[in-house]
Amino acid sequence: MSLWTETRGYGPELVLLHGWGLSSEIWGEFADRLSERYRVTLIDLPGLGRSVPAGDMSLHAVVQSLLEVAPEQAHWVGWSLGGQLALAVAEHAPERVKSLSLVASNPCFVARDDWPCAMAPEVFGAFVDSLADNEAKTLQRFAALQTRGSDSARDELKRLKSVIVNTAPEALAAALMLLESDLRKGLAGIRCPVQLILGAEDQLVPVSLAANVSRLNQHLDVWVLERGAHLPFISHADQVLQALNSLTGNTEGVNAAG
Repeated sequence: MSLWTETRGYGPELVLLHGWGLSSEIWGEFADRLSERYRVTLIDLPGLGRSVPAGDMSLHAVVQSLLEVAPEQAHWVGWSLGGQLALAVAEHAPERVKSLSLVASNPCFVARDDWPCAMAPEVFGAFVDSLADNEAKTLQRFAALQTRGSDSARDELKRLKSVIVNTAPEALAAALMLLESDLRKGLAGIRCPVQLILGAEDQLVPVSLAANVSRLNQHLDVWVLERGAHLPFISHADQVLQALNSLTGNTEGVNAAG
């Protein structure tokens, strides 16, 4: 599969992976700020944004496509679905991942009997069905859920609506099914520095996830941002940058306030 990429900035290599139904344009100003300290590679996920749809949208195939366009070694930052995919990359090719930042991302997005801190299966199933019936309405509903509870909900919703992709429903559906992946084993076994950044008001990735992931990996560094929802890199950009710079060790000249 052919993936669209863009590289900007100078410094340590860093990869940014966006979430479902969007493109790398969602990173906006946050990517610009990162490029002042990192050499940033933005990637549009398969079938989303400027990347063409792929026939094989299995998790393994998507991971392989990401590795083909990513730097040989890099710090990886994944938001939402992008976090799951970055985690899958780290599990499959640990030598390629120097550190891993999971932003509003759940290693097991859909709840299981032993993993209640996730989206209920019936809610996820309703999204799948709704997408088949009315793509535009489903994307708008998904956008509204992502911003609910945030102090900057209006700005976040405006940003989401400007970036929501216009693509074939079958490509959106295939990407949506990647959210069913269970990557808890990968998180438990990861050896590189890893952090999880959560919004306390997130309606898609509940803050109760913090305690559960800490039991999976006691070395995981968890940040919980009060009054943040599903887009903390917009609502709490300074804090997310601080967390990321701390993880990567790229802290020279960083203002610790925030």
